[in-house]
Amino acid sequence: MRYKPFGKNKEKISVLGMGCMRLPTMSTGLSPIDEKRATTLIRQAIDMGINYLDTAPVYHNETCESFLGRALRGGYRERTMLATKMSRKVVNSREDCRELISLQLNRLCTDQIDMYLLHNVTKDIWSFFEKVGVLDIIENARERGEIKYIGFSSHEENDFFTKLVDSHDWDFCQIQFNYVDQDIQAKKEGLEYAASKGLDVVIMEPLKGGILARRDLPFADVFQASKRNWSPAEWSLRWIWNHPEVSVVLSGMNSLDQLQENCRVAEDSGPGTLSADDLETVEQARKAFKSSNQVPCSSCGYCLPCPQGVNIPRMFTIYNNHLLGNDSDWGVTMYNFSTAKSELASNCISCGKCEEKCPQKIPISKLMPEISRTLSVSH
Repeated sequence: MRYKPFGKNKEKISVLGMGCMRLPTMSTGLSPIDEKRATTLIRQAIDMGINYLDTAPVYHNETCESFLGRALRGGYRERTMLATKMSRKVVNSREDCRELISLQLNRLCTDQIDMYLLHNVTKDIWSFFEKVGVLDIIENARERGEIKYIGFSSHEENDFFTKLVDSHDWDFCQIQFNYVDQDIQAKKEGLEYAASKGLDVVIMEPLKGGILARRDLPFADVFQASKRNWSPAEWSLRWIWNHPEVSVVLSGMNSLDQLQENCRVAEDSGPGTLSADDLETVEQARKAFKSSNQVPCSSCGYCLPCPQGVNIPRMFTIYNNHLLGNDSDWGVTMYNFSTAKSELASNCISCGKCEEKCPQKIPISKLMPEISRTLSVSH
């Protein structure tokens, strides 16, 4: 595993981090974490050299932090740097912010949170955090030794992102970045700007929720035509690590195969390791992806729950498969016969609540009727 110095203390941080938003789950009820499989996977990751684990109070129906507290027993906590967040979804006042930190320390079974972020900071969320004085609260927690490094995550556009970078003496930030999304949200310019200001930069959604790892999308042919025997996932990860400003890449690995591949790629990648031909291949793949009209949903689930019960991420997954043009029967079948009626796009009433929460700014209310018209057997 490769490591880079992180923070003012130059901590030894693995360039590959474990994102805990998509841990293995059970297939019953609300899909709770499969603790046996997830614990084994996390401990394998640590044994293979990964020492950065990222979670949040809202992940896995607010059970992820407590699960990690149990999974890291037996000496594993001492071998990791834990990152968690203050999520607007679970705080409504200054007192809530104070109490959340204490609750998280208890859930994670630790005396100190290594990396603490303000979660998914939008303009409205930032206004709330400024109003309640959240940075004073977090800095006070740091003075007490409860927090080591302070940062933020955001999906906002570059103009707001750069203002956010300049608003505080942050240690690090977390942004969405991959070869398809290099020109949206913080963009490549935001990555470079944050690094120039001394912030370590953690990357989320390197594979767009797994989309860029698939072998059946338009970009796959571009990669197969190259001289490299790399999977689509490997191309994407190598492209990100080719940027010297990147400190850590978070991957939501939920199988041993994914873990082994990503660890291998992390060790063999780095700034300047891609040739001019490699970079041109990635650019051609980006253009192919853009031309496929894929809905840029990463299945993060922030849009849920829908008041009408629509399973928005599932609707986009089925629709994106249909757009490929080579699996239309499968899309119609999955929509009409393998999805609960309560979850269908046809239930959307365009209330817009999901769009307020979508970090990708997807026009969900406009697309749900389109999905229903396209895939319903009665259309």
